[in-house]
Amino acid sequence: MNTFNEVIERYAAQIRTVDVIEIADIPTIDLYMDQVTTFMDKGLARYKRNETDKILTKTMINNYTKAKIFPPPVKKKYSRTHLMLLIMIYHLKAILSIKDIGVLFHVALAEPDAEKQAQQIETIYAGFVALQKSTYAYLANMAENKADDSFYGKDIMLGCEDRELRRILLVLGLVIRANTEKQLAEHALDAYF
Repeated sequence: MNTFNEVIERYAAQIRTVDVIEIADIPTIDLYMDQVTTFMDKGLARYKRNETDKILTKTMINNYTKAKIFPPPVKKKYSRTHLMLLIMIYHLKAILSIKDIGVLFHVALAEPDAEKQAQQIETIYAGFVALQKSTYAYLANMAENKADDSFYGKDIMLGCEDRELRRILLVLGLVIRANTEKQLAEHALDAYF
């Protein structure tokens, strides 16, 4: 049986090697549904607890569209903006309800100008990626007793001039931390039981 320190050390090492999906990693061409699910399965495989777990299914994506937390595809194709939203939704759905996710993204999705909407979502996603990196570094340091008590990601949020976007980043940062701590709890459960 693994000791608690071994579980924590293994998880800290895993967190330190996590590759988040950067904006540059997201395809610049629009994708069909099967290509979207393949991209998501490959890009988010690290977050699977078990090999058989599904990242996102066609049904999930269609339900997000019906719930209006995700814009419909254009001519059955999904853009970079769609992929950024799906990545964030994937992380958020473990912690927040679909309704809460819709509220969180309402400001960006309500923007009538498609170009401005895409720009807002990209800004939010860039903050999301920065918060992921900050959270993972903080939690890895915390696991190794190297973390201080300051709120990680605060500089990322304060660097955002738009008040609404700063609020969105705060929620994203808290969800990333909660989700990461949930995964640590799952690792401990798997190791001990």
